[in-house]
Amino acid sequence: MLPTNRENFQKNKLKFVSFELPPALKSVNFSCFVIGQSLSFFGSWMTQIALVWLVYQLTNSAVLVGVAGFTNQAMGLIITPLVGVLLDRWNLRYVLLTTQLVSILLSSTLTFLTISGNINVVWILVIGTLQGTVKAFDLPARQVIIPRLLDKKSDTYSAMASHSFLINTAKFVSPMIGGLLIARSGAASCFLVDSISYLPFLSAILTIKINPVINNSSAQKTQIWNNLKEGFVYAYKFLPIKYLLLLQIIICFMGMTHVNLVPIFAQEVLNGNAETMGFLMTSSAFGSIVSGIYLISRKNVIGLGKIIASSAAILGLGLIVFSRSTNLEICLIFMFIIGMNNTLTLASISNFMQSILLEEDKRGRVTSIFTTGFLGILPFGNLFFGALAGYFGVTNALFFGGICCILGAYFFSRQLPQIRKIVHPIYAQLGLLPQSNKA
Repeated sequence: MLPTNRENFQKNKLKFVSFELPPALKSVNFSCFVIGQSLSFFGSWMTQIALVWLVYQLTNSAVLVGVAGFTNQAMGLIITPLVGVLLDRWNLRYVLLTTQLVSILLSSTLTFLTISGNINVVWILVIGTLQGTVKAFDLPARQVIIPRLLDKKSDTYSAMASHSFLINTAKFVSPMIGGLLIARSGAASCFLVDSISYLPFLSAILTIKINPVINNSSAQKTQIWNNLKEGFVYAYKFLPIKYLLLLQIIICFMGMTHVNLVPIFAQEVLNGNAETMGFLMTSSAFGSIVSGIYLISRKNVIGLGKIIASSAAILGLGLIVFSRSTNLEICLIFMFIIGMNNTLTLASISNFMQSILLEEDKRGRVTSIFTTGFLGILPFGNLFFGALAGYFGVTNALFFGGICCILGAYFFSRQLPQIRKIVHPIYAQLGLLPQSNKA
């Protein structure tokens, strides 16, 4: 009898392990891509942290910190919608190869200027603008290519959740290491690591297999501006995408910009240094990992609507309480909550959008519109909150952002019944629990 029980235990154990492994990660093709990508994000996050810290050390100005954040991402608002049209036409492998090579060049330039002592705010703003231009092509291309690496359309949610989890794992490690490197070796060490981190992703781009997409031939012949208009009209008329985009804009403008205010908060409110900033950012990133584990453990997209609304509200509450705190331990707890719900909201929005978007020939344009809502709106949020922190204090700026996140969550929650009715047939078409009436 005992051997039989042991055999049953082993079988159940194997079934459990198999069940827990996300379907998308069973694909070597997708795993190769997403792991290489997460390593490149590791370096990118370190550079972002180092640049914000460097600007504040050079200028001691919250306003200029906001300006630096603006220039780093302002190009996203200008060119990202047009990029979406081009991505629906161009070879994505060549696009990603080009963006990685240019990113290596820019990070290497930052390393050289910092080591040589020639770095200044002007150089940071110029390179930041160029980095923002590269991101406008790079980030949408990374999103658009993911469904084309999969064998089954129904694995899109699993792929997007796995993608978010691995990126947030990189985001967890990079602030901790970045803060320690800045404190001990200076910002140049972060820029150097960033330069090297793109190499594994370059190798992955060269080796992955990308499934071909049959584009509408008439769309290929249509003028670019008409294609661009078509993408915006589709995003506006398809109400789930419209409401997801509106909430994303609110969260990016009012909530996501807290990242640029953390160095100021660490120094002015907590009387800390680069390590303090690193601890706060690490706590936030750890929260992101927890949310990533939750999303990757979910079977599919069903039920994400309520999660998006509730996590946006909790993000706002977290920012409010954090802004009133002066104790490091309490701040670390609420940075964990902020990071967890910030990622849970934005990753869920992205996963939801990519999963319900069935028209493949519009994926590039719709994805770029969402990227515009991130890259394009975020710099204006950085600029606005940098000025707000400069005139009214960093704590009041964070408090205001939290209130606005709660209002955005309330608005989105009111739209959920309408969203459910629209996405239910899509779930049925994908074979995802068609009897469910959740969104």
